[in-house]
Formats: sequence, structure tokens, C-alpha cells
Amino acid sequence: MKNFKFKYLSKNKKPYYIAEIGINHNGYLSLAKKMIKKSKEAGADAVKFQKRDIDDILNFHLKNKKPIGYLSKNEFDIPKKKIKFGGWVYPDIRLELKFKDYKEIKRYCKKLKIDLIITPWDESSVDFVKNLGVKAFKIASIDANNYHFCDYVAKKRKPTIISTGMCTYKELKITNNIFNKYRTPHMFMHCTSAYPSRPEDKNLNCIPKLRKTLNTEIGFSGHGISFFGPAGSIPLGVKVIEKHVTLNKNMAGPDHLASLNFDQFKEMIDFCNNLDLSLGNDSKKFLKSERILHSILTRRIVARKNLKEGQKLKFEDIKTVLTYSNKGCYPNKVFSLINKKLKNDITLGSPIETSVVK
Repeated sequence: MKNFKFKYLSKNKKPYYIAEIGINHNGYLSLAKKMIKKSKEAGADAVKFQKRDIDDILNFHLKNKKPIGYLSKNEFDIPKKKIKFGGWVYPDIRLELKFKDYKEIKRYCKKLKIDLIITPWDESSVDFVKNLGVKAFKIASIDANNYHFCDYVAKKRKPTIISTGMCTYKELKITNNIFNKYRTPHMFMHCTSAYPSRPEDKNLNCIPKLRKTLNTEIGFSGHGISFFGPAGSIPLGVKVIEKHVTLNKNMAGPDHLASLNFDQFKEMIDFCNNLDLSLGNDSKKFLKSERILHSILTRRIVARKNLKEGQKLKFEDIKTVLTYSNKGCYPNKVFSLINKKLKNDITLGSPIETSVVK
């Protein structure tokens, strides 16, 4: 299994964090740039946007349908009434940025040294994103079993991240085969396509099975409002984490309610980094950080009574006590002493070293 993250995203040992801005910029370049800056400050390695060509994605008889619902102009523009998730007319042309906007976004990302990833939702957007130049493509869950579209993306031979919400293992195997056919570098993201997703729907135990079934790296893409998913995925070997972000959860727009604000996003990154660090490795040894407690509390072996030269040491002849001294064997050396003959007399309470037995 190839390490997609290490080869195509980052050689840093820490997890790779993608701030999913998506369409939470509400169609404003100024908000998009503000979110990029806040993503970088929070510790994100990449920002991700969504690109749609409305004329390409909608059937001809739907093109004149007008979007409804108020969209917040900034994080302080909070309407009293908001449309619930699923109530928006989708896609919404008001949420689409212009080509010149994306060129500015790319320039700004380069300036801030943060990677740019884009999810194209249609073939013309795939070509747009490829020409723009990004770190990687992202395929949304809704298109992970859209084999015609996956084939179009895979032909571009650009590193691709694929979300897996609403899909079965059987379907994902087919998608995996498509990308393997073109030898296109790719990885999958375990995902639950509910906004927001409940803890009981996260099903993190899919991650090891996805890794084994697809023989690819598996990341985690979350739409919940807690850290359960990202944190729980870390011990399962996940090194790429994506999370929706917003300037304000109360803004009017399709995805704000299922997103983290940037304080929460930073807290999630810090928590996951510390969790990843705390996993360590499978070696079990005496650590440098344990020396202070060891020096204070570890006991030494001493004589329980007066002992004579030549007698064999028995368990009943010794005891382990705190001596606050560096003399005497540690308790883990007891079997080096038992049933060995003493070279000389030892008085009650005296420390016993391996050098006094033969």
C-alpha cells in the first residue's frame, strides 16, 4: 500500500489537516481569503473549495430555476430565520466564485504557504481545476460511485482524494479499479454524509476494513460538530483529516451549521496532534521522563535479618524498602540473588548487591 499522504501531500509526520471551506464563503472572495488566513493560523495544511459549473451540472429544464434563501454577507450578518439543511435549492449559482477569484485564491494560498485542493462537481470544472493547478483533486461522496465522472477525473492522472459517504465496499472497489487502471495516485476518506453527523453514524471501524479492501491509504472526512470522528480515527492509522470550517455557525448558507468555527478547528488540530503523538510506538522501556519518580519511589533489596557467609539466600531472608540510596539491588534483580551463596556476613538492614553472592 502506497503512502499517499507522505508522497503527494506532506512528509511531515503529523496528520495532514484540510480545512474544508467548500461554499462557506457564500460567494464572496473577501470571505474566502479571510477563511484561508484563519485556516493557516489554526494549523491547517490545506484549504479546500468546491467548484461547479451550473450549466454543466444541471439538466436543461432546471437551468432557469432561481435559488432561494438569504445568504449572509459576512460573519456578523446573522438573519433571524434560516433555512434548515436540505431546504436549499442546490446548486446555488450565488455560491460560485469566478475564474479570476480562483486565480487570486491560488496566489493567496501560495503567499501563505498553504496547499489548495478543489472538489470539481462536473467535467468542465475538472478541466478548470486542472488548468488552475492544485495540490490534489477531491471527489465528493456523491460522485464516488459516479463511475463515468470518476473515469474522467482519473484520466487526468492528478493525485485525487475520494470521499466515501453513501457508498458500499462493492461500489468503492469499482472506483478503486478505475483509478488503478490509469495508475492515478489516489486515496479514500471514510465519511458519513450527514450534516451534521451523529456519533453513532460515524462507524469508524470501517477504516481498517476500507484500508484492507482497497489497499490504499484511508483518511477521515467529518461533518460533525464534535471531535469524536477525527480523534477516534487517529488510533486507527488515519493521517489525513478533513473538516468543514466557518467564520460563524449562525451564518445563513447550506453548510455552516455542520462546520467548526476556527477556534474549534484549532482546538481539534491541537487535540489530534497530541493524541497522535501520545500513540508513540510499541516499544516498552524505561523512559527518561520516568527517572524522577523512579529515584524517589523505587525500593532496594536489603537483609531482613542477620545473614551468615555461605548460606543460600531465600525470599524470607530479604525485603524491599525505600533507602534513598543508590546501594542495593533493584527488586527486578531478585532472581540474580535467590539460591545463591553469600560471600560474607550481612547485617540486618544492609543493602544486598549481586557482588555479595556466588
